[in-house]
Amino acid sequence: MPTLLEMTGVRRVFHPRGEPEVEVLGGIDLAVQDGESVAIVGPSGSGKSTLLNLMGGLDRPTSGCVRLAGDDLARLGDADLARLRNRQIGFVFQLHHLLPQCTAMENVLVPTLAAPDRGARPRQHARARELLERVGLGHRLDAFPATLSGGERQRVAVARSLVNRPRLLLADEPTGALDVESARELTALLVELNRSEAVALVVVTHSRELAAAMDRRLRLESGLLSPADEAQP
Repeated sequence: MPTLLEMTGVRRVFHPRGEPEVEVLGGIDLAVQDGESVAIVGPSGSGKSTLLNLMGGLDRPTSGCVRLAGDDLARLGDADLARLRNRQIGFVFQLHHLLPQCTAMENVLVPTLAAPDRGARPRQHARARELLERVGLGHRLDAFPATLSGGERQRVAVARSLVNRPRLLLADEPTGALDVESARELTALLVELNRSEAVALVVVTHSRELAAAMDRRLRLESGLLSPADEAQP
């Protein structure tokens, strides 16, 4: 399969005011293939979320190169980078970040508002409805987040992340705020969507069960990636 995401020599250094610089990532090399699923594990504070933010163009590396579908993210201006994120990347976070005043259907449609196209609205609505049905919420299209369970809210967030048919889905501790049963259901859902949507999936997680469900597992520690020992959290 062709390489979708490529990171070469990626470093990320922070400069806290009045303190010595902190190197969080010390030279990351990583390739993610189209349709592949990858888990990134490691201790708290090891830089996993920083790494995910660099993959998604939410942050820029101190040095090194991040390419998505051949585009060097560092060479894109803010507008082009925002457009690429909207069209090519889906994000799922530990907290669902749903808009409380919007229904499930309206929340899923939020990413389509970045490039308004009246002619595309029927297709976008059909896509949103299809995704909500696939995540088991076809009967809750008009429900507001306050009336949904934690697992249901996270499933709405997953549907929202896929509405624009991205090639890359980035999930940061997507099961971290869920109970055991909801976490298992979301894990199964992510695996199924990874395959049926042919979307590359990268998850940052402390969950052994979620990590074990991915094609490949990597451990981030001391600023570097290595193959993960499945016995380690």
